[in-house]
Amino acid sequence: MKIVRGALIVFLTFSTCPHITSQSAKIDAAKQGDSFATRQEFSKGGIGMVNKHLYVIVRSARNERNELIVKPTEETEARWYGKSATQTEAVIFFDGKIYSSSQNLPADFDLSKSVLVSFESEKVRFFDFQSMYGAYYKRIHD
Repeated sequence: MKIVRGALIVFLTFSTCPHITSQSAKIDAAKQGDSFATRQEFSKGGIGMVNKHLYVIVRSARNERNELIVKPTEETEARWYGKSATQTEAVIFFDGKIYSSSQNLPADFDLSKSVLVSFESEKVRFFDFQSMYGAYYKRIHD
C-alpha cells in the first residue's frame, strides 16, 4: 500500500507541476517554430505595434534612420531616431524612454519591465519582457 501511495504522489507531482509542464510546452513550441525569432507580425502603413507605448517604423524610405514612436501617455508622443537604417542597432525601452547601447541605464532599471528592439538589415525584432512576447517585422524598403 505504501508503494502505491508513493507512486501516486510522484505521479501527481510530476503531472501537475507547472514548471515541468511549461518547460515541455516551451520545447514543443520551439520545435514548431513558435518563437519570437520566427513569429512575424504585420505592420499597418509601415508602422508596427510593439505594445501600447511603443511602435516601430519599418518603412525606411521616409526616414533613412532607425525610428521608434514612444507614447509614454495617451496624450503624448515622441519620436526616437537611431543610426542609419543600413546599420544594425539594439536599443532598450524602459520607463517611457529609449536607451541605446552607448547610454548608461538608470539605477532603477528592471529588465522585466523593458522591451528590447533590434534593428537588423531585413527585420526589426522585439521582445517585451513584461508580457514575455516577441516577434519581428519585415523592413519595407521603397
